[in-house]
Amino acid sequence: MKRRELLRLVTSATAVIGLGGSAEPDLERLKASAPGRLGRADLADFAALNAGLWAAFVMAQNKAEVGPAVWVQARRLTDALRRPQSTAVRKRVCALHADVFQLAGEVLFDANRYADAGYCYTLAATAAREAGAIDLWACALTRHAYISVYEQRFGDAVPLLALSADLARNGDSELATRNWVSAVLAQALAGVGDHAACERSLEQADRVRVFPRPGNGGWLRFDGSRLAEDRASCYVQQRRPDLAEPILLELLKKHQSGRRRGIALADLTAVSAQRPDVLRLVTYGAAALDHARQTGSGVVLRKLQNLRPELARFKQDPHVRNLDTEIAHLVVSSH
Repeated sequence: MKRRELLRLVTSATAVIGLGGSAEPDLERLKASAPGRLGRADLADFAALNAGLWAAFVMAQNKAEVGPAVWVQARRLTDALRRPQSTAVRKRVCALHADVFQLAGEVLFDANRYADAGYCYTLAATAAREAGAIDLWACALTRHAYISVYEQRFGDAVPLLALSADLARNGDSELATRNWVSAVLAQALAGVGDHAACERSLEQADRVRVFPRPGNGGWLRFDGSRLAEDRASCYVQQRRPDLAEPILLELLKKHQSGRRRGIALADLTAVSAQRPDVLRLVTYGAAALDHARQTGSGVVLRKLQNLRPELARFKQDPHVRNLDTEIAHLVVSSH
């Protein structure tokens, strides 16, 4: 989606959510089956489509392919909020709005469009708050904090994640929202150098294993399957290659999506720079770059982009200089 169209959609959605619902809706108008009034079947259809879009996003190698269908769904839900609804239905539509705009943010985040993803996450948080959906609200804030983590502004991420954690503690005890917040918080704490607090957060995240069904497959997909990657990322950030490398090498032996494999390869590139091992740095870096090209994933590319200051230490090596140049070119072409 072009940026102007996206901002128009976000502004429109923000406006209709911000208007709020009447404490005493016009019951006569609703009883008259006003055009646009939603029933249970309509809400179920919207929810099913949201779930289908999340499933398509997870399966897609190139996440941008899901974008057009997400924008269509976002417009439909925005239009539904413009029409008269009962208070209960309005809250449900706001929750669906928060759901789809988190997905919109994920599509944009993967495209390395962090500012635009931030608009979507902010709107999702507002809609979730309007719906009274605490876990949904906490997840929207956590996704927003991820932007600061990937931009390496860890000090900005910590307070936002603390707020998410406070919300999650008052959420659904059968969902692993608080554990996911802890996993992301661990990465932010690693970034600010609080190693002890990082370990405590990782331990809290690891308790997700006691949940029979920790997530919902959509806006909350945390089930512990990525805890090894999260722990390795923390060790990379702490510059502890001896702890990060065995985890990452073990991950490469497993079947993974292109994006997850690319993230592991980018972290191994960082590990090789920290050791230092120039041969492995170039080998893993080239492989990660290939995955970034194949998947179009801005997440993998951002990790490589963040490594460029490390690569400068090896500028005398022509292979490292070439890798750095290729990363720079891909960053430019991705915008």
